[in-house]
Amino acid sequence: MGNRLLCLIVAWAGATLAQGVGTPPSSSQQVRSIGVITELRPGSFTLHADVGPDAVVLLPDGVSVLRVPPGAKDLNLASKITASEISVGDRVLVRGRMSEDQKSVVATSVIVMTKTDLATAREAERLEWQRRAIGGPVSAVNSEAKEVTISVPTTPPTPKNPSHPVTIALDAKAVLLRYAPDSVKFGDAKPSTFEQIKIGDQVRALGTKSEDGSRFTAEKLVSGTFRNLGVTVISVDEQNGAVKATDLASGEPVLVRTNGDSELHRLPPALAQMVAAFNSGGTAGGTTSGRPPGAGDGSENGPVDFQQMLGRAPRLALGELKPGERLIVVSTEGAKSSEVTAIVVLAGVEPILATQPKGSSHVVLGPWNMGMREGEGTP
Repeated sequence: MGNRLLCLIVAWAGATLAQGVGTPPSSSQQVRSIGVITELRPGSFTLHADVGPDAVVLLPDGVSVLRVPPGAKDLNLASKITASEISVGDRVLVRGRMSEDQKSVVATSVIVMTKTDLATAREAERLEWQRRAIGGPVSAVNSEAKEVTISVPTTPPTPKNPSHPVTIALDAKAVLLRYAPDSVKFGDAKPSTFEQIKIGDQVRALGTKSEDGSRFTAEKLVSGTFRNLGVTVISVDEQNGAVKATDLASGEPVLVRTNGDSELHRLPPALAQMVAAFNSGGTAGGTTSGRPPGAGDGSENGPVDFQQMLGRAPRLALGELKPGERLIVVSTEGAKSSEVTAIVVLAGVEPILATQPKGSSHVVLGPWNMGMREGEGTP
């Protein structure tokens, strides 16, 4: 949501210029800044800018303030409001002039998306992705037709038929995004091209499926290269949120970084055995084909439920890890192969690692896909 809102605000800024709203001075100190209001005072507010330092924005008498709804393509739906109606948490585009001391901006116009409108839009988008999304690993790429084929879990799965292919075509106005290297946040995803998608990537798409379910037309598509690593802990730097480890597949050292968005869990033995059984096509705890109870609702959204089970596992503090302990680390592709920023760190995974195919460098962790982080709203 965040990056698309940024694009919309920039588009609205262009429309504002075209309509002559808040004509700025012809000074070289003219500025344009986008961000979120963090503090509000009579006649001014503090802007936490997306790019650059925070700034105090001064609101002179007569400043143009427009409220626009998320999703608007132009200013036709904009409504005039007063500066007193601006609130902390609102997202704004400020146009104005830098003060002489370079510490504040005198606004000539402010375009506002309110905190309430943003929250409503995010919730609507979250529900839309729940109802109309499909996801899975890319098994084929057709560059000529601009189509990708993904593997979607079969419901109910069987050892001989755990998944089935679905071909995704792009709508004429499809929006493509891709996870940024070393980022665990969907909000950091960047505009992408079809050419960046490759076999083995994870894809999540929003759109419409065909009647027989074999094809899907995407209005929005998010892709990313994810790594599932099995590692052995060498040492833990709790202060800096990092773990020095050895990659079980290559034997090479790897630095696992964590931050406030990383999720750390210790799997209960029963859940670890359940995932291992799912991977091997066996049974566990009375389930068939190793599928955890409640994992699946008869739709492509089943894997999301499965991963939510992992997300509900007990939280793990980095300081609890001991040298020699084995972990599974899920991350996006990093700028350096020897360093990763963790989306998820899982301990208590020995049964899962034992099911890893011989000679494989990829740890199998069930039907992993980007739905794990639906708490952000999308995807």
